[in-house]
Amino acid sequence: MNIPGCSIEVGVTRAPVAPPPSSPAKLLTDKDRMLPLLRAMSSKSVRDCISWCTEELTGRVRGELLTALRALVDPGNVARVEFTTYDSDDGNGPHWQQERFYLHHKDGTVTLMEYPEVGEDEAFEDAYARYVDLLDEYSGLRPPLDGAHLIVDLASGEFEESSRNII
Repeated sequence: MNIPGCSIEVGVTRAPVAPPPSSPAKLLTDKDRMLPLLRAMSSKSVRDCISWCTEELTGRVRGELLTALRALVDPGNVARVEFTTYDSDDGNGPHWQQERFYLHHKDGTVTLMEYPEVGEDEAFEDAYARYVDLLDEYSGLRPPLDGAHLIVDLASGEFEESSRNII
């Protein structure tokens, strides 16, 4: 059988071809395999790829952040969590406030939640640390404008970003 572009020459030794990755994820996370592919792509295609990856990561971070919030507050009594911004010291502009946020209760009341820096409940502290990391990552993926509000609906999982004051 003849395959276009391929030939077999008796007595010729060819360098082995790298085995295919065990999964597509292995290809995408292996810089040595990925760089030749990226270099062959147009700039627009690379930007599109970055955009798709960022969308996927943002969705994952939202899901993990929702889970973390549900672990920190009582979703039986709290309908939504609202975050405001603060100007970070890292020079990267506004971030979502981590230590202070508003709880919108199902009965219509709103309370300001302020978490202490040190607590005695180790499980809570671990959950809080995970939440802080995720909210910081979300700020990097979707940088908020100064004065913006982020409202997370604990039941539906919807994230709403707004520059108007809800309270």
